[in-house]
This record gives sequence, C-alpha cells and structure tokens, in this order.
Amino acid sequence: MPEVAAVELTYRCNHRCIFCSCPWEADALAKGQELDVVAWGRAFHEMGRRGTRIVSFSGGEPTLRSDLLSIIDAAWHEGLQSCLVSNGRAMDERMLQELNAREVSLSISVPGIETFEKQTGYNGVEHVMSLFRAARAMGMRVTANIAVTKINLPELYETIAYSLINGASYILLNRFLPGGRGLENSKFLLDRIEINEMLRIAEEVLGKAGAYGHVGTELPYCAVENPDNLKSLSVSFQCGAAKSFYVVDSSGYVRVCNHSEQRLCSVFELDELERNDYWNLFAKREYRPRMCVGCEHEAICDGGCREAAHVYGGNVLGPDPCF
Repeated sequence: MPEVAAVELTYRCNHRCIFCSCPWEADALAKGQELDVVAWGRAFHEMGRRGTRIVSFSGGEPTLRSDLLSIIDAAWHEGLQSCLVSNGRAMDERMLQELNAREVSLSISVPGIETFEKQTGYNGVEHVMSLFRAARAMGMRVTANIAVTKINLPELYETIAYSLINGASYILLNRFLPGGRGLENSKFLLDRIEINEMLRIAEEVLGKAGAYGHVGTELPYCAVENPDNLKSLSVSFQCGAAKSFYVVDSSGYVRVCNHSEQRLCSVFELDELERNDYWNLFAKREYRPRMCVGCEHEAICDGGCREAAHVYGGNVLGPDPCF
C-alpha cells in the first residue's frame, strides 16, 4: 500500500464551503455507518502491516468526532504518524496542546480573509488566526490550507501573508476542483490564466517571507507558464493517487483519492486491490488523457487531476477542468 492514507473520519461538517469536493455532498456516495475507535484500530493494523506509515485525518470535519484523540492514539499504537486537516472551528488551545503532545502535524483551512464567510458560511478567520498564534507560542508547526477560487484569488497575497504573520509555518494551496457541493459552483473554477496568477502571487509572498509551500493537486505541465521560476512553491505534475497515497472513508471503504466517487473495497479486504481494475488504472498510470498522447512531457506529467476530469467531465481520460 502507499505510505500515506487520507482517513475521512466523519461525513459531518460545521462549514458549508462552496468549494467542498466531498463526493457524499453531491449524493455520489451514500453515507454509511462511521467506524468506531475499535474498528479504526483494526483498520490501522491492516494498513500498517502493508506499508502505510502516515495517516492524515480529515472528513467532513474530524474534530466533530468526540473520540478523535482516541483514534489518533489507536494509530500511534500501530506505529502510524498522524496528521490532522481541520477547519479549526471546533478547536481551541487545549485541543492544540493535546495534538502537540501527540506530535500531530496540523493543517487548518483559511480560504480567504474578507471572503472567508462567503466561502464557508461562517465568519471564522480571526479564530483561525488565533489558533496559528497559539500554535506558534507552543512551538507547534501549522500549515495554512488555502483553497483557491475565483472569489478569493484577488486577496490571495493578503491571505498567505496574514497567515504567515500570525504563525502559520507552511502554505498548502489547493485549486478549487469540482466535486461534491462544488459541482454546483463550477463557475468559480480557475482557468489557466488564473492558475498562473495563483502561482505568481504565492511565489512572490513566500519568497519575501522566506517561507515555503506547495500546490496540493497536480497541474498539467503545459498549463504552467514558467515552472522553473518557482523556487519557494513546489508544484507536482503527476498524480499520487494509489501510488503515494489513498483514501479510507468514514465507513471503511477504500478510494484512490478524496475526489473519487468509486468505492473499491473494504479496508479489511486490502488484498483485493491488486486485482481491482480501477485501482490499477491509477497505480500503473494507465489514465493519461488522449489529448496528451505523444507530448514531450508525457513521462513527467499526467495531464492534471484525473479524478477531477472523471467527476467533472465523466471520463478519467478526459481533460483537466482547467482546459
């Protein structure tokens, strides 16, 4: 199995983000029974003995699980390192201390400053900044996770700068990709010009701050104007789904990535994956878009996000939404 597992602990969330790509928000996946602590402990054992080393907890919103710390402890018991991706709304300094004591890597969403409420339904930007400051005071490194849309692109410089000033130690940019509730808001997708504006802005502010970051979802190589100019911001052109990471959803089913609507098998039946055609489509890189066949960069580029192409355009072999 890949080294990293993205574990979606719950279908519940206390935000209503317009860019949310969770497939159950579009009824593409039925919500099943969420696994309890004991079941997650068994799952971590199965995952760990097959090579998984890191679990990244998300949701939904994982802090809505009252047993979150017990689940993190269950992962630690199986030798797994934990990360937590949260919107921060239900988090306080005590929770930060508990996570810090467990050496959990933390990422908190901050999709804008003035546009925060418009994108999430909640005016929580100053609460997030207070978490950054508290984390810095206790020596805890925290990533600012910024989903970029047409709405917050005009204030991206300020969003990155404000997060760094308040204590964020790293920046993760995620361009808005359609899926889940986001399918209703595809008008806010970035085009190629806006993607390059996102990269230029991030590189500028990170360079001035002496900080670093990366773009979370792969980009088509041909969509990036000057990739060699990016020094503080790293960009991937290849998909990591089923190779460097995979997803286990709240009810224990495996998917190739968080954008995917395809449940493949139970986490307790992982041996089935080697015989699963959809898994192998990703694991063996048999998903290159038709438009990319013969491209000189074919060996280093997967033509953008394959699952976004599938969800948005209906075909894994189709073009990335930015096209």
